[in-house]
Amino acid sequence: MKLKHKLKRMKSGLDEKPAQQRRALSSEVTDFSSIGFYPFYLDGEVSYRRKREYPLSDRLVHRIQSVCSEWQKLSYCSHPLRFHDQPENLLFFDTETTGLASGAGTKIFLIGYARLKKDSMEVTQHLLTGPEHEQAFLAGFLDDFAESDTIVSYNGKSFDWPQVKSRHAFLRERLPLLPETGHIDLLHAARRFWKDRLPSCRLSIIEEHILQKKRTDDTPGNLAPLLYFEYLENGDPLRLAGVVDHHDHDVRVLAELYVHIAEKVLFPERAADAKELSASARWWDYLRHPEQAVPFWDRIPAVHLPQEELLPKVKHLQRMRQYESASKLIRSYPAPSAKHYEELAKIEERRLKNRHAALEAVQKGLKLNPDPAVAAKLIKRKQRLERSALSG
Repeated sequence: MKLKHKLKRMKSGLDEKPAQQRRALSSEVTDFSSIGFYPFYLDGEVSYRRKREYPLSDRLVHRIQSVCSEWQKLSYCSHPLRFHDQPENLLFFDTETTGLASGAGTKIFLIGYARLKKDSMEVTQHLLTGPEHEQAFLAGFLDDFAESDTIVSYNGKSFDWPQVKSRHAFLRERLPLLPETGHIDLLHAARRFWKDRLPSCRLSIIEEHILQKKRTDDTPGNLAPLLYFEYLENGDPLRLAGVVDHHDHDVRVLAELYVHIAEKVLFPERAADAKELSASARWWDYLRHPEQAVPFWDRIPAVHLPQEELLPKVKHLQRMRQYESASKLIRSYPAPSAKHYEELAKIEERRLKNRHAALEAVQKGLKLNPDPAVAAKLIKRKQRLERSALSG
């Protein structure tokens, strides 16, 4: 029997319950409706679901369409952020759990996700009212989830989704199969761009400093387990109002953050500075798509190239077989390090077959009093070049 039909059957069966039990359940439904949740039933269990729809600005709609269109053009490229379907198949996903550990004692009590529509965003949240209703709780989520969806999360690959898989495995005999879907984790992308300039890459920090949005009257996420346990003790759903609203906000932020980061990876002109340009360029190079990195590197003048980004750009030029340009970049850079001169020596000797220029680069590197490891490499190369000159 399909899950939707089963849910309808169990819901209609509620009318057969004794009058006293119906009155108690009716009172509970009223309590949960005060924070926007309404029940559905499965095999004698009850779970609660909330749906809310938020309008999208014309600008954000255009940005989403632009990003998806660009990924379609780059269908031949592999990238962790690439999405090749319709925007409606993005599932911006997050959970709240009873703890931050990944052990058997940690349970999910709130699952939420946002879906994009034509000009709005629909947020759906599933609430576990008690451990005895976990089957209905997970079944409600699975009924609204398909293989055609792509999950977008923040640390979801390492935490949220393994928790879902763990709880599903525990109840798998009574639940539909867990679909195999794509998964985009924005935490790893955020670290590539901003880990060196922010105090941390927590979602709230990224939201405030990168998206320029500061939350007010927000219930901190670290209070969620405590408030949930308080709810389990006293049965008052209002204890969870702040947790639910915080969670609702989180999944909506993921949609905007995905577009924000994807734009930086796809459109060089959207980068805020040279560091963001080089982060995108290095990512494309790492994925063995140096041709996609070209416009990002080209927008960084050599004089504005951070020293730590000089070597990555040099290696990029070598991947593009532009050895003369790689050599020229190091020579023209205001203050190359000994390591840069070591790389210049390699280019001159191996690629440009100019042993004299290679020896000159080694000597310049040694004059900078490099650390012992780099010095040893330079000395070894110098000795070999000198021997080669004598024998030639």
